[in-house]
Amino acid sequence: MQNVILIGFMACGKSTLGKKLANKLNFEFIDTDKEIEKNENCSVTEIFEKFGENHFRELEKKLLVSLQDKQNCIISTGGGLPCFNENMTLLNQIGTTFYIKLNPIELTKRILNAKTIRPLAKDKTQDELYTFVKELLSKREEFYSKSKFTLSGKEQNVKFIESILF
Repeated sequence: MQNVILIGFMACGKSTLGKKLANKLNFEFIDTDKEIEKNENCSVTEIFEKFGENHFRELEKKLLVSLQDKQNCIISTGGGLPCFNENMTLLNQIGTTFYIKLNPIELTKRILNAKTIRPLAKDKTQDELYTFVKELLSKREEFYSKSKFTLSGKEQNVKFIESILF
């Protein structure tokens, strides 16, 4: 079976849903950020700080290319991955893409309530974070919308994805 790829803004639930789906289907789960961290032996934040965003985006592209021959995987991408280097086209070739769509208010709440501090949320007030999320989501929407399926609201669950796949 073809791979299932979950895309969307940070904190939208890609990894949580991806792990559940992988468990249910007995597929391998791949989180692109975690794979890059493992390959580079440092965190995404450290990669950004030491080498810059362009270097990180090249690592994402390299990882995607390496996933082209994989089968039966649930792949959870970093929030920005679909928006660079023609990655969205490659994602649609590698598997069935699902955009997990949430509004800026919900995303802001999730980022603020996350167990781990996300680098871009650091040192921002709630209002500043909301404005940031709203603006960045607006820019990324054109890429996310190229996904084969968009999941919003009650559709963001394993059962609904299974109904589309099978």
